Amino acid sequence: MRRTLLWAVMTVLLLSSPVAASPGTYLDFLRVVDDIETKSVLPSADLSKTRLPSKKDAQVLTVANSMLGMPVVWGGASPAQGFDCSGLVQYVFRQTGIDLPRTADLQFELGKTVAKSELQPGDLVYFTTYEPGASHVGIYTGGGKFIHTSFSQGVVAFGDLHDPYFVARYYGAKRINAG
Repeated sequence: MRRTLLWAVMTVLLLSSPVAASPGTYLDFLRVVDDIETKSVLPSADLSKTRLPSKKDAQVLTVANSMLGMPVVWGGASPAQGFDCSGLVQYVFRQTGIDLPRTADLQFELGKTVAKSELQPGDLVYFTTYEPGASHVGIYTGGGKFIHTSFSQGVVAFGDLHDPYFVARYYGAKRINAG
């Protein structure tokens, strides 16, 4: 239990860090976890506004993080094919035992609506892009960041809710797996 909670906290801290996608960060993360486990001390962080992720939320974040760098392919829904946005979300949630519809607009019909100011890691964020309504989706990781399929980069990558592109296209958020 202690190790699971530790991994959940560290996953949230890692994914909400602005340098989370930097080379070597994962190894640094493992060193920090080892250090924490041997000293039995958690790093000081203000988690007062962030609920600790449930086991499912932590799993969603871990699987989503493992998909970073995978190729973006229209209609893709697996690591072997590559991903489009809703295929990525469907795949990640399926790995944790949660079945979601295939498209962003249908995924948006599920879950509890969440105000932008109340976003928590594991929530789904939606944008209006190529058609009206929810046409792009990502998995919120904290700190204004989310994991999504970046067609401009050609890979699964971090997006930023403060980026003018996403600010102008923000559609809403849903909590599928409230903790």
